[in-house]
Order: sequence, then C-alpha cells, then structure tokens
Amino acid sequence: MKNWLRGVIRREKGADGRWEPGAAMTIVAHPDDDLYFINPAIRVSITAGAPTIGVVLTAAEGDGINVDTSDPDRGKAPVDHDGYAAARRVGLRRAYAKMAGLPLDSAWRRERVTLGGGWTMERDTLEAAPHVVLYFGSVRVILPLVDDEIETAPTMPPVDLPEGAGFEPEQITKEIAIAALAELIALHRPAVVRTLDPDPEHDWGYAEYKRSDHDDHTATARLAFLAMQRLAAARDDVPVMEYFRAYANRFWAYNCSPRLHKEKTDYLMTYAGADGAPHPGYPHGDYQLGTNPYRSTHVYSTAQRYTATASWAAALPSGALAAFAVRGDRLLMWQETAPGSGRWGGPVRAPITGLMPTLAVAHRAGGPVHVVALRRAEEGKGIIDVEVGCVEVGQSGPGPWVPLGGPDEADPDRRRQRLIGVPAATVDHEGKLWVFVRDFTGGLSVRRQTASGWSAWERLPGGPRPLQDVLVATTTEAGLVEVYAASKRTIANWRQTAPGGALEANDSLKSTPVASGGLHVVRTGGDRACLYFRQAGTGTILAYREHGSGRWPGGPAELGGYDGLGPIAAIGRSTGGAGDMVMAQRNRYWTASVAVPPAGEGSRWKRMPGMITGAPALVSDATGRAVLVVLGLDGRLHVSRQRAAEPTSAFEGWRTV
Repeated sequence: MKNWLRGVIRREKGADGRWEPGAAMTIVAHPDDDLYFINPAIRVSITAGAPTIGVVLTAAEGDGINVDTSDPDRGKAPVDHDGYAAARRVGLRRAYAKMAGLPLDSAWRRERVTLGGGWTMERDTLEAAPHVVLYFGSVRVILPLVDDEIETAPTMPPVDLPEGAGFEPEQITKEIAIAALAELIALHRPAVVRTLDPDPEHDWGYAEYKRSDHDDHTATARLAFLAMQRLAAARDDVPVMEYFRAYANRFWAYNCSPRLHKEKTDYLMTYAGADGAPHPGYPHGDYQLGTNPYRSTHVYSTAQRYTATASWAAALPSGALAAFAVRGDRLLMWQETAPGSGRWGGPVRAPITGLMPTLAVAHRAGGPVHVVALRRAEEGKGIIDVEVGCVEVGQSGPGPWVPLGGPDEADPDRRRQRLIGVPAATVDHEGKLWVFVRDFTGGLSVRRQTASGWSAWERLPGGPRPLQDVLVATTTEAGLVEVYAASKRTIANWRQTAPGGALEANDSLKSTPVASGGLHVVRTGGDRACLYFRQAGTGTILAYREHGSGRWPGGPAELGGYDGLGPIAAIGRSTGGAGDMVMAQRNRYWTASVAVPPAGEGSRWKRMPGMITGAPALVSDATGRAVLVVLGLDGRLHVSRQRAAEPTSAFEGWRTV
C-alpha cells in the first residue's frame, strides 16, 4: 500500500451490509423552502429514524398579510408581520409532525438557545419523536449582511411563546451568523447538510443577467457554505453538502414522479393549513399558498444545483479502483489495496479547499485519472470567484489543483462569471483531457489539453439553448470525442468526425424530455453510444441507443425502475445492447437499486439496503466484475461487487470502508 494511503480498512458486520443513516440537517431561508425544494429527502430521513434537524434563518414575515395571494380582496386584510411569521412556524411544525407519522397537533418543546456568541434562536423538539428538531433564527434581512453592505441585521423575536421566554430583538453580524451555523453543525454532527443554491442560474428569458431566485435563498446557501468551510478547516468529520435549486426548477423538465410530487403537496397543504385537518384555532399555517399547491411549479421537481454524476469511480494506472467524492469542501479518495482484491482503504483527503460537490472523473485505460470540479471562494464585499479546475491522480496519489478558469471569466459582470455549469470530461485517443461546461448564454463551452498546453475556452456553435446543467462526454474506440447535453425538450449532441477535428453539432438525436438531474452515457456493442436518463414527469428509466454513425432511433427503450431521482449508472459490454447493461440507480427509498441482464420487466430492479446520497457509480475491476460504490447517508463509502465476472451475476453484500 502506498504511504499516502493511510486509511484503515473496515468491513461491514451485517450479512446484508445494512448501515444506519446519519443525522441530516437542512439550512433554509423560509419555513416552506425545505418542503418545496428539498423534500422528499427530509421525510426519508425522518421515516428512517435518523436525527433530522431543520434550520430556518429568516423571520419570513413577508408583507404580513396571511391571505391567499390569489384572493382579490387581499389588499383589504390587516397587516400583521409578527402574526404571519408565527403562522408559518406553526404550519412547519404541523408538517414535520405529519412526516413523523404523528398527529398534527403533537406537542413540541420550545426553548431559547444562544449560539455563535450572540444569536438567540428558538429550538423546537418534537416530544413524541425527539430526533426531529427545528431552529428558527428570525433574522429580518440577510443578503446585504452576507455581502458586507450592512454590518448588522435585526431579528424579530417570536410573539407566540409564553411571556418571559427571554427573547429580545438582536443585531446579528455576519461573523455571528457563520459562527452560529458552524456551531449547530458541530453540535449535531450531521452526515449531510442540505441547503439552497449559492449561485442560481439567471432568468433565461433575458440576454443580460436577471436573477431567477429569492435573495434570501442565495444568502442562506452562502452562509451555509462559509460555516461548513470554517468547520472543515479545523476537523475532518465534516458533512456531505447538497445544494438544491429553488425557483430555477421552473426552467427544466419536471423530475418528480406523480407519487413523489403528490407526497410533496400533501405536506405543503398541511403547512398551508389547507388539508382540512382539525386545528386549535387561527392561525395554523401559511394561508398565502392557498388551497391548491399544484398551482406552483415547485412541487414537480427536486433538483440539486450541482447535479450528481454516476462517473465518480475509475481504475488507476495499476488497475486498482479508486472512488472520489467531496465531503465538506475537500476532495476525498478511496482506493483498492490491490487490483481486483475487493478490499479498500481510505479516505485520503487532498489538500484542496473550496470544492463544490459534483465531480467529473475521466481516464484512459492505463493512464492517470483526471478529477474535474468547481472551486468556489468568497472574498468579501459580495465578491465571489468560481472556477473550473482539475486534479491528476496517478500511482503516487492526487496531484496539485490545476485552475482552468471559466468561459465567462473575462466578463466584467462577476455574476455572469460564476454561473458555471457542472463539468463533464473525457480523455481523447492521445490521452488529452477535454472539459465541458454550460456557460452563461446557456450554450456549451469546452477547454482541452493540447501538445502545447491548455487551449482557450471555446463556445460550441449550434444546438438548442438554453441547456440543462446535465452534461456527459465520451470517446469512441476510434478516438473521437462526443458530448451530450439535455435541453428542456431534447438532448443536444456535438461530435468529432475525425481525430483532432472540430466538434460539430449533430441534430439527428431527438429524444423525449429529460427529467432534470441526470444523464449518463456508456459505450455499448459496436461502439455505439447509449444514453440513460429518467423520463420527465414519471421517473421511468429510459435508454436511447445510437444506431451508428451518429444516427438515432425515433424513441427510447423503457427499463422500468423505481421512481427515484438522479442519474443512472451503467457498465457497457462490448457485445451488449441498451438492456444488457449492469445498471444502478437511487430509488425513491433513497437506497440503491441494481439490475443485471437479461433485460426484462421493471421487476428486474433489486433494491439494496442502506440509504445513500448522490448517485451510485459502477466500474469494472481487474477481475472483470462490476463494482458498485455509493456514498452512504452515514458519510462513508460502501462497496459491493458481483460474485462472478458474468454480467448476470448477483451483487454481494456491502463492505463499508
């Protein structure tokens, strides 16, 4: 074992490889953000009995009118900011009680706690299910504070607590806010922290920058990032971070199945006081939402800003497998102790900070592995830098960070600079790395290695715009580079027609809409590309397989599967078709499901135990067996491999690294 790999190998004791999910924390701006944008992940954690902590930073008092926004007489209603803020908190407590399977009027222990040297929050614990905890920060203005435009921001104490609860208006500084969140993360030790989007895409209906999200969402996500980064500088046991899109969900094809979006609306109706359930009196929810939550497009999608990929594992030059992930803001690497041994060590933490969660991993057989990521830095006064970069991993471990900038780095508007999409990468026939990202215009940009160094960023002509932040790249046996990107209605494709040639748009691929949050490509029999993704609005897994020479069929093959979220992992076979792959996905239970050939009905999917974050990855080891790797909701790597080097072979139980 190399001296840079100092991890201790651990094995799962249970015969089925089951592990307990760790604590999960959400950090949001408003009481309905987690229900609209992050659920069903919260309900899944609560149901599993995992400690589930919700943190709501703002008072969310809005205009103080707790009346349906569609009511024509709304302007005649009285303004009561304190009352509206209290009603929203009541609604959220009732929704959380419902997610815990308890009566809506279940008792909560409500108390005052002071954090971070001066921020007094309300902490509510569900008495019949004490693993469910809510914090309310009640700050009244947040983005100017995070941007250093103001030194302090006022809080609005809750008015619906018994007299003498000890709440007084406070002035919160940015330092107090960061310290308080870091303290909460350290106190509850979550395996995963879920928050909102720190760099939301702009409104695609405008050529210039126009924000598409609420300022409070953006500021909250930035504070969560800064708090986590501070914690990561002092300790290793930091959480996995997940950042969720908010209002920008409306731009893309819906990714929740009818089952999942009905579940979301059920909890939202309780939050809104519109589910017809008995209640102790007015107010008992956020009446601004009205009685029909389906009128909001937010219920139809739950999508992460940094879209998970299914390609975060690969073989090192020695043939030993390696897996890569970001925990906190640091790159972690796990490795097989010997090629094909099935025994792993790690993680090793690379000395790189500021990484966002999604990685693009690319390699050529026998060559080094390239890990491509986004790196983010808050520099104060609202100045933020986001860049693309890569790390080369060989036998001696991860190398230094190589910054690649971004396609809009020369733009004087820094907001445009940092709206870089999630990267995709591939290695060509000469071993040169190609990196692709969506740029500010919604088109595709590429930067690649050449014999003389890195090229400049190039915007690719053609194709539909805007593109979803879902890209995948591949290289054919002939050494030709291809890249695929989902738009709202179809999949765009650029490809080389000769080694070393330019990438040209190919308009022969006309797919059905791709659900936001996942696209994967593998090479199949005859060196034909096959794309795997979820059908918009249903979650059904589909496959499009190239006919040859860039020609595509008129429709996809349906492969069933549970109505989950995220990309589909698959391993290609030199003689197989779309249904002959070994596949894996995250299902609606937040566990992995696997499928082995031969192709059949939806029942071919087998659900494995153990809740996960992100997406599973599949890779072949030195023995020819498929190896499945997942990052569990306990923050640890779990590995399973096929019992034999046959595509039809079942998978063994999990081993925990």
